[in-house]
Amino acid sequence: MATSKPPLPATHPVAGSRVLALVDGVAWACARLGDVLLVLITIFLTYEVVARYVFFAPTKWTQDVSIVLQIWFAYLGMAFVLRQRQMIRITALLTVAGPAVRRAAEAFSLTVIAAFCLVAVIYGWDIMMDSIRLGRRQPTMLEMPNWIGELPVIVGFALLFVQAVADLIRLPFRPAPEFSPAGEHGPAEDDAEAASAEGPRK
Repeated sequence: MATSKPPLPATHPVAGSRVLALVDGVAWACARLGDVLLVLITIFLTYEVVARYVFFAPTKWTQDVSIVLQIWFAYLGMAFVLRQRQMIRITALLTVAGPAVRRAAEAFSLTVIAAFCLVAVIYGWDIMMDSIRLGRRQPTMLEMPNWIGELPVIVGFALLFVQAVADLIRLPFRPAPEFSPAGEHGPAEDDAEAASAEGPRK
């Protein structure tokens, strides 16, 4: 039975990198901000229901604002989801593959994610700048500028790109990713390191 690499010592330049720690911290903070946005969306929609069906005085801003906040919520969480290894993936073959194959597959997926993020940021930036230049607005009563709903796409994919690069840098120095046959979601790398540090279970 193959054994995983031991966890990185705290003195290792990759494990102790403040830049990589900062990337993880930003992803965590954005995820927590997304939680706050979700609470706000719930409050706004509840307010709209009460105003519309109890006081017969519907608002014209709750729907537009809630949709924009939902877009921000979705894109702000992508980097954190990647860091936790909770992206949807097909692991039927990886569950029986060796450590080298699993590590290579993880590197390939992270590279593809990073490349797609670059494309999304570049094209998203062009679209947002066109919206600002042309003064595009949403066809709703509130008429919010389009760029408010387009900016989170750029921010979200930029954060996801940085997180993918950070995970790619760490990959050669970490234990090979584990893919459980019981589900698509393997443990986060930090959990895998902790399990490796404890040694094999008897």
